[in-house]
Amino acid sequence: IAELEAQRIAELEAFLLASGLKDYNLTDEEQKVLEDFENDKITFTELTFKNIFNKILQGRRLKKEDQITGNIPFVMAGTTNTGIAKYISNPVAEFPKNSITIDIFGNTFYRNYDFGAGDDTGVYWNNKKDYSDKTMLYLTSSISKLISGKFDFGNKLRSSQSLDFKVQLPTQNNKPNYELMETFITAIQKLVIKEVVLFADRKIEATKNVIHS
Repeated sequence: IAELEAQRIAELEAFLLASGLKDYNLTDEEQKVLEDFENDKITFTELTFKNIFNKILQGRRLKKEDQITGNIPFVMAGTTNTGIAKYISNPVAEFPKNSITIDIFGNTFYRNYDFGAGDDTGVYWNNKKDYSDKTMLYLTSSISKLISGKFDFGNKLRSSQSLDFKVQLPTQNNKPNYELMETFITAIQKLVIKEVVLFADRKIEATKNVIHS
């Protein structure tokens, strides 16, 4: 049991190091970005969805009884499991990773994997601009805040309706400041993970003490 526990702890430490999650200390740049946000020192400009994404498409209908089990994540409306209703093998239209989905109720998620989507879900991406995952996470958060609570069963959202929706983004010289967005997301991730890492470190140390006692 002690050997298995030691192996588990070693794997946890290796994962935290490899994923970069051990580093939760804010850099000077990250600290400044957070302070600038807090003190309203960031310049924002409204951009429409069609200015940000050159691909805005609705998924296609696939009834539950027609879904064949496979390995393609199939996204439908809902928040459970971030909207992934099932893994299928049907020859549905697949959408690329580094996309954002918005369902008919306004639930918004970032997808870092290829997937399929039902007709109750809109998919947003840009194949002309290489948005980083952190930029996409920032966009996801901003869009989610923009449309939260505005759509329901009586007022369903379709992607074609959203082309001219406007979201406020940090800008510099009248252009989106993607670098600032990335830095902000990195800072937020560190703030979120800090307590988790400290908890894991305490568990690791306690387990080591038990094993070596």
